[in-house]
Amino acid sequence: MKIVFMGTPAFAAYFLKSLLNTPHEIVAVVTQPDRPAGRGRVLTPPPVKEVALAAGLPVLQPENLKAPEFEQELRKFQADLFVVVAYSILPKNILSVSRLGALNVHGSLLPKYRGAAPVQRAIAAGETETGVTVFLLDEQMDHGPVLERRIVPINIQDTSATLLEKMQNPGYDALISAIQNLEAGNPKFLIQEHEQATPAPKLKKEEGRLDFTLSALEIHNRIRAFSPWPGGYAMLQGKVAYLRQTKLSEKNLGLEPGKIFIEKNAMFVSTGKGTLEVLSLQVEGKKEMPVADFLRGLQNREGLCFC
Repeated sequence: MKIVFMGTPAFAAYFLKSLLNTPHEIVAVVTQPDRPAGRGRVLTPPPVKEVALAAGLPVLQPENLKAPEFEQELRKFQADLFVVVAYSILPKNILSVSRLGALNVHGSLLPKYRGAAPVQRAIAAGETETGVTVFLLDEQMDHGPVLERRIVPINIQDTSATLLEKMQNPGYDALISAIQNLEAGNPKFLIQEHEQATPAPKLKKEEGRLDFTLSALEIHNRIRAFSPWPGGYAMLQGKVAYLRQTKLSEKNLGLEPGKIFIEKNAMFVSTGKGTLEVLSLQVEGKKEMPVADFLRGLQNREGLCFC
């Protein structure tokens, strides 16, 4: 089968690499334009582009998916199928270019968590399981008929990064199964229960600001969900501090929310309900470090709080 692959981040690059080891022919790759990255704001290609170039594949990086020239370029490849992983919403005219349409790999059990941040929203909501859905794209966001689903458990210490990694193998298994069924002409479509849909909008920087009047569990979930970006952060001694790793504690501090208690080389913070132990943190201008290392360099331990 002739496939045009569409995707951008490292999660999508895994699927492209895997598809390159199948009998299917990847005829082209579509990805986002190169963007400035890092402290030097150096123009950097997305991970999917790097994989594509290493494999000698033609790469398209349209700024505007509705541009007529993009459609014309796509038609040259005479694709049987588009495979879309973490890319953009495709316009109606693009969906009709390939013979069998476009399969999308989505990081939730649709119709739950439709949108750009399904993994982060599931963790933040305290879900104990999520999954991967492979469905046929239509004109609405994450709306089309489902071909395959795989359930993925969420551990209490999973972050968005670790959960995405856990989704890769079951997601690829679901994708291959869906492609095979399409190719054989006997796909079994399941129409989504649209009334059960929940949104998973793109994250905003300000969502990372931690509110310690929430429960320890809610805060812990948000820190995990927003790792690595935007990070769960608060002010500490006049500087922005990112709480990178935490865990729930059984300690009863009896302190106001946000107040910090230090015991030997351990740091605990009081919340609206329960206590959170901070395992590692990153103060602005410095690298992430274990709490024990941070405390060794701390001059004043009195009256500390995350504000």
